Amino acid sequence: MRIEKKIIRLGIFLLIIISLIISLISLSMSNTTKSKLPKDIIDELLKNKKPFVIDFYADWCPPCQAMKPIMEELEKRYKDKIGIVRVNVDLSQNRSLAIKYRVFSIPTFVFIDSKGKVSNIIVGYKRLEVMENEFRKLLQ
Repeated sequence: MRIEKKIIRLGIFLLIIISLIISLISLSMSNTTKSKLPKDIIDELLKNKKPFVIDFYADWCPPCQAMKPIMEELEKRYKDKIGIVRVNVDLSQNRSLAIKYRVFSIPTFVFIDSKGKVSNIIVGYKRLEVMENEFRKLLQ
């Protein structure tokens, strides 16, 4: 009986160690991706004087997830005309952007015109037609 308990404890201990190792590996891989930070993308769009929309979201947010296919569709339709920058507010490196654009609720969509000025801010879930109307306004 004692040997079985020791084996079970050892198994549990090994599972905990393996999960910690996997977590550390995935964390280090996510921190070393070669993709640009949202702040860098925004700076580049401002420099190129291209209108864009900043999509502030969180993975745990149901309205944010409901907006994802809408924004993906708009990204396809306006690919060469309007940039879309997705900003996860839960990541520490994005907090300064959320503060800068005064994001208090998610999803929040900040529309930036070609002059670098905020032209509109939309908060919450909106239908495709409403969002597309805002995209058209951004191009005027």
